[in-house]
Amino acid sequence: MYKFLFVTLLASVSLHATAAPINEQWVGHWQSADRSLTISQKNVVNGGKICSWTGTPPKGEHKGCVSFYDGAITKKDMLGSLQMMRKEIQTNSQNLDASYLAEESKTVDILEKVLSQMSDDTFRIVTSLDADYEGSGDCGGFYIIDKGIVHAVDRCESAGLGSALIVTPMRKGPATGPIASLNGNWYSEKWKYGYTLKDGLGVATASNSPRFKVGDDIINLRATGKNAFEGTQVFQDGKFHPITVTLLPNGSLLFKGEKNISWTMERK
Repeated sequence: MYKFLFVTLLASVSLHATAAPINEQWVGHWQSADRSLTISQKNVVNGGKICSWTGTPPKGEHKGCVSFYDGAITKKDMLGSLQMMRKEIQTNSQNLDASYLAEESKTVDILEKVLSQMSDDTFRIVTSLDADYEGSGDCGGFYIIDKGIVHAVDRCESAGLGSALIVTPMRKGPATGPIASLNGNWYSEKWKYGYTLKDGLGVATASNSPRFKVGDDIINLRATGKNAFEGTQVFQDGKFHPITVTLLPNGSLLFKGEKNISWTMERK
């Protein structure tokens, strides 16, 4: 399992730890061919995991997933990785399948092109820590922002000679497809709570629990089909729980949670 890191442009800001809010440039929905990232002023949502923005590292034990500024990375660091990857490919050119080496070389060429278009800057790191995370390994996911564009960065030494570092620019804009069809206000008359969904992230507009309040991000969904979704939602205990959702023919949403509980939400 990857330990996810989120990286933001340093510019002229000093590297000492601060409780600064996340830079406005980050806020919004970002997409690439194989992933999506949604960021609000309160949370970083990556791969369906909602991490609360704290700005500074947690002291001692913490609950849930948190994101914060923590250190820096430079373009020079990434260029160093590129050079090492080139060297590995050359060193192994006589020992590996030619088609494999050609594919790995192509991946490195793409990385070189992406890095050549980036600023010669230092980038501030934002790390996400999940209290439930127990994995380890040599792989990690990162995000950096350069010239107002978020780039997904993957590091994995065991992924292949040309895949140890991959940097992919992302597109900013509204989500498209099934998840965008849910945008709008939703409410449960039975349970007396509601939220506004935008690109899969829901902000509470009515609360039925002292554990969450109006304005909190309480639900995150991703599409698994034309009318099928899954994700997590805050329950009355204040914790995120897994859910599956179906968009019914009448336009309402049917939710199913743990222990066979189910409920519906209506557009408001």
